[in-house]
Amino acid sequence: MISYKYKLYSTKKVKHLNNMKREACFVWNHALQLQKRYYALYGQYISAVRMQKHFAKRIKRHYLHSQSAQEVLQRLDTAYKRFFQHTAKRPPKNKSHRDFKSFVFKQGGFALCGNTFHVNSVKKDYKFFYSRPYEGNIKQVRLKLSPKGDWYLYVITDAVPKSYAKSRNGASVGIDFGLKTYMTFSNGEKLQHPQFLKRDLKKLSNASKQHSTKVKGSNNREKARIALNRVYEHITNCRLDYQWKLAHKLCRQYDYIFIEALSLQGMTKLWGRKMSDLAHGQFVGILEQVAAKYGCVVHKIDKWYPSSKLCDCGYKNTALTLSDREWVCPRCGLIHDRDIHAAENILRRGIYELTSEYKTNETSCQRATHASV
Repeated sequence: MISYKYKLYSTKKVKHLNNMKREACFVWNHALQLQKRYYALYGQYISAVRMQKHFAKRIKRHYLHSQSAQEVLQRLDTAYKRFFQHTAKRPPKNKSHRDFKSFVFKQGGFALCGNTFHVNSVKKDYKFFYSRPYEGNIKQVRLKLSPKGDWYLYVITDAVPKSYAKSRNGASVGIDFGLKTYMTFSNGEKLQHPQFLKRDLKKLSNASKQHSTKVKGSNNREKARIALNRVYEHITNCRLDYQWKLAHKLCRQYDYIFIEALSLQGMTKLWGRKMSDLAHGQFVGILEQVAAKYGCVVHKIDKWYPSSKLCDCGYKNTALTLSDREWVCPRCGLIHDRDIHAAENILRRGIYELTSEYKTNETSCQRATHASV
């Protein structure tokens, strides 16, 4: 499956898309209230199939296609299942039309021809920037509203992603993520992060100040909100561009990439804005996605493994603190750079786990082929 993203032209006709989004939001809120009332009366949960039958008979739609309404109900059902399985902290809640951002066409209700997207229910054609042709059969079309107010068209097809060639075969690297140094590699190389949020913090502060001074509900406040979201979007796009290019670079150079499983929630509580700016978790997700195309292995070792505290001789420095960037082993006398030594230990541990088929509880291994280092 491949997803293609296109931007729709900003015209007056997008008001019909806003009406469809409002109706999708109504479906979500109405189904959520039905679930709450039914559970309060009978102590049971309404299945997605039963809820879809209820909406097909009782609820009249003016803009939304029937399959689009079904997708919203399936989305709510998935949210409840995640809560019951304890993968989500809280049950789904009511949403305003401003918080509801997208709706989906599955197999009907639309037509695509070149750079024109036709919606049957409102009988309108929408032009979009046809930046590249899509391949394969269309399985789903998603319309999503950005915080800046732009509509984007996502075309999901059944095409198979193309694989890429690597420049090195069998090369391995261990990566240690940090705050002062974004990445430290086991070969001694250190990489700094541009910190796009920190770079544009003054611009962001000015835009936020302009937004806060405007009268609530006024047109000027809406213009200031769009200007503020434009700054946020620029920061996000810069960060994503940097991370995608870095992931491709690493996957072209290495066959095996070893990293630590990160405890992002605890780190965010400690360091807040800087962790959001570095976005380690987002990069790991991108790296795993790109590695699948290159046929690389991304292997995570246990987050509790003391990579920065273990010496080559086996001594464990339990007194090591975050402020200590170098330390001397009292047993063998070796001088260790904290970050480089941690990356070297991550590499050794990852190779051991792959060759011995050993997996820790926090290890996730993505493999293109069953290989050993």
